[in-house]
Amino acid sequence: MAKFLPKDSNKIGAAPGSLIFVGNKKTEEVSISALRYSPASCETFEELKTGDLPELLTEKAVTWIDIYGLHDIEIIRELGDIFGIHPLMQEDVLNTGQRAKYEEFSDQNTFILKMLNIDSASNNVEAEQVSIIAGKNYVLCFQEARGDVFDSIRNRIIHQTTKIRERGSDYLAFALLDAIVDNYIVSIEFFGNEIENLETELLIDVKAEQLQRINGYKREINVLRRFVRPVLEMAFQYEKSESNLISSKTIPFIKDLQDHTTQAAEAIEIYRELLNDILAIYHNTLSSRLNDTIRVLTVFSVIFIPLSFLAGVYGTNFQYFPELEYKYAYPVFWAALISIASIMLYYFHRKKWL
Repeated sequence: MAKFLPKDSNKIGAAPGSLIFVGNKKTEEVSISALRYSPASCETFEELKTGDLPELLTEKAVTWIDIYGLHDIEIIRELGDIFGIHPLMQEDVLNTGQRAKYEEFSDQNTFILKMLNIDSASNNVEAEQVSIIAGKNYVLCFQEARGDVFDSIRNRIIHQTTKIRERGSDYLAFALLDAIVDNYIVSIEFFGNEIENLETELLIDVKAEQLQRINGYKREINVLRRFVRPVLEMAFQYEKSESNLISSKTIPFIKDLQDHTTQAAEAIEIYRELLNDILAIYHNTLSSRLNDTIRVLTVFSVIFIPLSFLAGVYGTNFQYFPELEYKYAYPVFWAALISIASIMLYYFHRKKWL
């Protein structure tokens, strides 16, 4: 599957709203967990079935439901029936190559975006699709597998000292989005440090292996750009939303989310330009080295041209050379060669060609 254009032939010709899983299966079994909280209480639930979920919903608390694994179409269909998820949204949840977007429905706000991680072994960007559906008193979070960037939010909910419990599902949806975007910045900073270190290395010494690193960073920065730019568009749409599910107290936080996303997108563009500059420095330095080498070789070639001419003249087979009868002809010949070479070297040095 192409990294920049994920697709699946099974969807070709299928009707809109057809539930077809597109992507790689990242977990063997689908698992469901939940966190229900109110200002006065907090409860966690593990190993849930779809039939258990309606009983968790209550007007007096916010229920955060995590679904890990997207390959089981029947479970997605059952969740769609329980929570009234639009068929097109169910289709998007199953399509792990879906572009980031925000959509409003009468009773739900939906978000689709990528959660990023840097593989410690290869330093490559790994992406996992996250779909968030926020209703009046619940938030559904669809993930491809366990392991996310939401542990800090869970801790804030569990510890009553924070104010997140006093807010509704709209604020929880914002908090999940904010955690994902903050992780974008962490990923960008990682590559930013690597790129800046590479620039410093290039200014000291240019090595062949640096070209491979430059191209690798360009590829990963382009991957980041592909995932982050649509989220910036999504953040602008979210900030302009007039949904009655978003309280006035949450709107300033949404504007802050937009600022963070803009910061991430601008940082990516800066590092893309920096990589282009670094690549130019790399090629210019190699060209300069090659020019220096060619210049030195050319200078020595020019020096040996008159010397070769004299050697050629006196290496011919003419019978009569008056100079050959002279006692000091050989030392004079060498003196002439050395003098010519010395004068040319001095001239080239004055011209700073050496």
